[in-house]
Amino acid sequence: MRGVIPFLAVWAALGSATAGAQTWIDEVFPKRLHEFGTVARGSKISHSFQVVNRTKDDIHIVTYRTKCGCTEVKIGSMDIPPGTQTVVEAVIDTTKFQGYKASGLTLVLDRPVFTEVDLNLNCFIRGDLIVTPGQADFGTTGRQAKPTLPLTLTYAGGDANWGITKMQTQSADVSAKLQETGRSPGGQVTYALSVTLNPTVPVGFFKDEITLFTNDPSSPTIPISVAANVQSGVSASPAILNLGRLKPGDVVTKTVYVKSGQPFKVTGLKPTRDELTAAAPADQAKALHALTLTLKAPAQPGPFNGVLQIETDVKDEPPIKVTTFATVAP
Repeated sequence: MRGVIPFLAVWAALGSATAGAQTWIDEVFPKRLHEFGTVARGSKISHSFQVVNRTKDDIHIVTYRTKCGCTEVKIGSMDIPPGTQTVVEAVIDTTKFQGYKASGLTLVLDRPVFTEVDLNLNCFIRGDLIVTPGQADFGTTGRQAKPTLPLTLTYAGGDANWGITKMQTQSADVSAKLQETGRSPGGQVTYALSVTLNPTVPVGFFKDEITLFTNDPSSPTIPISVAANVQSGVSASPAILNLGRLKPGDVVTKTVYVKSGQPFKVTGLKPTRDELTAAAPADQAKALHALTLTLKAPAQPGPFNGVLQIETDVKDEPPIKVTTFATVAP
């Protein structure tokens, strides 16, 4: 009986630790399952899982494993300091599959403790619907280029009355035009879809989705993914500064380079926190400016997050943002 009591104590401690780990995982990963619903074969569908560090410790992603060779993964940042967040994007290529398809990935973390987190994706792939190419992927492009991509949607389900009734985008940054280009008595219908990025599209990795609504009650919607890496005419390097652990009152100085393909002036510097300051450069047009950014750690311990907005005289370009992170230790 004496040996049973220590065993029960250890078992209770392990159970408490497991419950505690599950609690912080639920807070850091608010959603770990995404259902795409019905999709066209050949489409590339993507979903971004949020990783929000609401803990007081650093989170570090070591690696990941996909659950299918059809899945690609992009991680915004492997290091997530307290008070910050990132995204884990998973893309499924449906070209080689039909019917129900389950996939996803497993994230491996070693901080704050070693653990593995499953992020799951499910969809139903229709074999009688084919979209080519699989998504509207603009690759790397400029904001003012207003690029356009063509896609083709083919229905071969045998219903002569099948059709798309309307179309909807998630944001005003994307415009789309849809035109029926062919219809046969045997029930094959072809549509031409034209997707355009508008000049309002934000700088950085951009995602959107076009939803096609059909008159088929069994499959009323078809999602079409839109992706782009939108480059600004002006950029800052580095755009993200992780200043690590600081003590209250510590002063850290970093150099940030602002550049463009043509000479320009820096017209304004606007930090979002009083502890963050930047020295204004000389009032002259240059293709490269060096800014001195200074952070004085606040007296209050905890995570610090501040943004420096850099305004320029480059036409139609929004302010550039330099994001700073730090952890102020007691």
